[in-house]
Amino acid sequence: MTQSLAINLDDEAPKPVTSTAPLVLDEGSTAVVDEDGELEGALPKRATRNADGSVTLTLIQKVSLRVKKDGLERTDEYPTLTFHRLRGADIRAVSSAKKEDQPAVLFARSARIRELVMVKLFDEMDAEDIAAGTRIVESFFGSGPTTRP
Repeated sequence: MTQSLAINLDDEAPKPVTSTAPLVLDEGSTAVVDEDGELEGALPKRATRNADGSVTLTLIQKVSLRVKKDGLERTDEYPTLTFHRLRGADIRAVSSAKKEDQPAVLFARSARIRELVMVKLFDEMDAEDIAAGTRIVESFFGSGPTTRP
């Protein structure tokens, strides 16, 4: 079986990298940037918490994958990913995956996308989107459900 992957990088113009981390000036006019300022459990700015407790991340760069199933080919567009809380079975699946596949399996289980598709999608994602997705998944650990009584 042959798989095909098509990525259209012309859909969006490059966006400048900006930071809103707090900037502190001391008496000697030396700038100190608190790089941990946004990390205290906060979701990335491009993320939205949904009513069901899931979190939708708008990707910096939309990813397009050509998928072939039952002899038919289609293009799937991924401008966003929606991450869901993990269950024990998800954790076991991630733990039993090969070490190099664990990040993609973690994303697949949380985003509820087939692992075969997520491996290709993960490989084409922008590193900043991967970091943001990781922060979202990490936010599910250590905090209880926010939508249940």
